[in-house]
Amino acid sequence: MTYDLMPALTPLIMYTVLSGFAAVFLYGVYRRFRLYFRGTTGFQLDHLGERVERVIVNTFAQRKVLKKRFPGFMHLFIYIGFIVLLIGTTLVFLDYDIWKTFFHQQILVGNFYLFYETSLDAFGLVAIAGLMIAIYRRLVIRPPNLPSSRDDVFIYSVLIAILITGYIMEGIRLAVDQPPWAPWSFVGYQVSLLLLGSTGKGVVNVYPALWWFHALLAFTAVAAIPYTKLFHLITSPFNALLADQRPIGQLSSPFDLRQVVASGNFDVKLGATAIADFSWQERLSFDSCTSCGRCSNACPATAAGTLLSPMHLILKLRTAMVTGNGSSPLIGSVIDQEELWACTTCRACVHECPVLINHIDSIVDMRRHLVGEGKFDRSKRDLLNNLTNSGNPYGLSTNDRLNWAKGLDVKTVKEQPEFDVLYWVGCSGSYDPRNQTVSQAMIKILNAAKVRFSVLGTEERCNCEVARRMGEEGRFQQSALDLIQVFQKYNVKKIVTQCPHCFNTFKNEYPEFGASFQVIHHTEFIADLLTSGKLTLREGSGDIITFHDPCYLGRYNSIYNKPRSILTTLGGATVREMHRHGENSFCCGAGGANFWYKVDQKKRVNQIRFEEARETKSNILATACPFCTSMFEDAAASAGPTTSPRVKDIAELVADRIDTSQFY
Repeated sequence: MTYDLMPALTPLIMYTVLSGFAAVFLYGVYRRFRLYFRGTTGFQLDHLGERVERVIVNTFAQRKVLKKRFPGFMHLFIYIGFIVLLIGTTLVFLDYDIWKTFFHQQILVGNFYLFYETSLDAFGLVAIAGLMIAIYRRLVIRPPNLPSSRDDVFIYSVLIAILITGYIMEGIRLAVDQPPWAPWSFVGYQVSLLLLGSTGKGVVNVYPALWWFHALLAFTAVAAIPYTKLFHLITSPFNALLADQRPIGQLSSPFDLRQVVASGNFDVKLGATAIADFSWQERLSFDSCTSCGRCSNACPATAAGTLLSPMHLILKLRTAMVTGNGSSPLIGSVIDQEELWACTTCRACVHECPVLINHIDSIVDMRRHLVGEGKFDRSKRDLLNNLTNSGNPYGLSTNDRLNWAKGLDVKTVKEQPEFDVLYWVGCSGSYDPRNQTVSQAMIKILNAAKVRFSVLGTEERCNCEVARRMGEEGRFQQSALDLIQVFQKYNVKKIVTQCPHCFNTFKNEYPEFGASFQVIHHTEFIADLLTSGKLTLREGSGDIITFHDPCYLGRYNSIYNKPRSILTTLGGATVREMHRHGENSFCCGAGGANFWYKVDQKKRVNQIRFEEARETKSNILATACPFCTSMFEDAAASAGPTTSPRVKDIAELVADRIDTSQFY
């Protein structure tokens, strides 16, 4: 901000006034950061290079923001426009208040100054364009789950006023001074042409008032940052820098059961019901929310009409953090239990969030509190009892776990202790009649490829992934420790599983408790068998196939190509993608333990997704998850057989095409 046409004492008065606004700004920042870090033991900065890269890619390079083109470029225009203007203002400060005052030199001279003037005028227009698009989007387009608030009116009004008054001031200076380089400031120059007939005292006299109005607007905008949604400008980089480095598929561990047992102190606080119960990183993330609505737009629970909206959940937690005392109970007053139980933990919200908020961590933390307090219905209680008493969520006998393999040449680890692969059948593959056919297809594939494998048989028990997602951490950890002992007993080195939930649990969560073995999903394993030539398929019949990406295979573990590579080897088959596929795939509705209890939905999640599959006009809906298979079978039954694609696991499709000549 220059002092041309201003009284001599302007800099002194300005910095005096600015100090008051700066104090308001700093107090606001202090007040908010005190909410995050109160009662914490500090934070970790391990893997600093990865953390800094995450900040650069997601905060400064706007990677996730730009995934959505229209709002992405809108935000980019505002962001880059004001970044350039900030740099320009900083250069003016250095030029006028530092170099000129103390060193009697200036930076903004010559060709650099001409480039400077043109750049600032150009990027000011870019910022105005972004702001106008933002206003149009909120007032006219009104996308779903994009709330408008007084913050938006204040922010847009102040920022546009700052830019317009800046151009008017520039035009007045150029009209009065008429420098030869004026056309380089092409916006201000056009304003000056309008003012050339008014270069007398009238314009000069109004300039100081306009200057102070512009300065106070700028100071107000900065001072207001900690008190508005603009605070994400500060919190977002910190959230990206300080976010937990654990694997994507791993939930937080509130305790280590081994240490609890060793200490003999079982008085462990479980979950979160007040703001103070959340980790400092979660509290920081609440303040990073920009209210963009992307999480809720991607959320299957929101689409199904449940009470859950990930964005509003975070906003309610933020409001409680800022206005409450930190210890007041949230669940039942601020947060409804049904919001928490509606989450499928599909990770679509986390994947879409441009500021890296992990909604699932907070939801599971609150579920842990509900489970710890016994505040859940009978269906959830029966599920946990079945896991504890029967070792599976169905509550069926362990002795029946191998019934699916009758008549097949399947050896247990006791019968065949020397094996290359442990085939983990899983609870669905063992007990659910529909998914038993997938297990049988896997046996056909393993035998055809001459893989030396064994199964645990009656020693296989649920890994309790469903218990952890539901909030029963103790049951999960006990299962993990027990199963790891079984794996070590039989010297298991490689596990193949057809369930993405089991795959994710073994790969990303069990290592925390001492597991050390390779885990492969059956789509990866089958794809490798086909690539290596160990498995050959005969020509197909020209099926049209669409593939549904399971959440725990795709977004959790980035396995997208291997399943599709299998489908392309099915001779004569055509693969058609649903409009939401890959990392943007839509959940089937079964995750987060939702498969095992009823959630009030206006329209079932599985039906929404099944309709998307039908839109492709495919005759086969391929899956790679037992829960997805069951959910889509239910949706198909509701839709009617005449218009429904057949639901098939990839293993079933491959087993049907195995070239039987390789058996001889």
